[in-house]
Amino acid sequence: MPAGAQEGSPRMLSVVGHGQAEAATTLAQISLTISDKGNSAQDTYDQLEKRSSAVVKRLQSANVESLKTSNISLNIGSSRDGKPQKDDYDGYQTIAFRVSTSGIGVLDDAIAANIDRINSIQYVAPETAMTAARKIALEKAIADAQAQAEVALDKLGFSVQEIVDVRINDAQIQAAKNNPAPQDDSYSSSWSNNLPVLALGEQTVDVQVTLEIRY
Repeated sequence: MPAGAQEGSPRMLSVVGHGQAEAATTLAQISLTISDKGNSAQDTYDQLEKRSSAVVKRLQSANVESLKTSNISLNIGSSRDGKPQKDDYDGYQTIAFRVSTSGIGVLDDAIAANIDRINSIQYVAPETAMTAARKIALEKAIADAQAQAEVALDKLGFSVQEIVDVRINDAQIQAAKNNPAPQDDSYSSSWSNNLPVLALGEQTVDVQVTLEIRY
């Protein structure tokens, strides 16, 4: 740029601030599987629907949250020569829901309703706690960016004149840890009474803010 144009251009500083906050994981997000066999696609599907309805009814009576059924799949069997066995179907359906960690004993009801597998138990924070943590992380990120700018400019003999632009990145949320279920089917109807739930920790929310500052 010509010298005159450079002199007329405002001096700008771009600075990135980071902030983190934690939200307590007080919910258990649980995934279950129901499986069945049949001699036709329709028969297998009907059996799955009947069994899943019984499980859902039990869970609904326990007032679990975010209850949904998904991932229905039908697999056709094959003979020794690799050809499809048109009278041999395996069906699977996944049921997912959330419940407070203190109410994890609801799995006893699901087991009594004849589920086939507990896929995973994942500890998560409620939406309200995550929203509050994001707000705190954002405040920390802004303060961090402002502090960095003030230190740098003061060291160079300048001062902040105006913040002309603010960019906020989407919050990064630390994934909750999965606790896989046992791989055998010897579930006890009172298993949850013998399973201690220890301190479950927190989910971390990380926010990044970029400030464009005129000085």
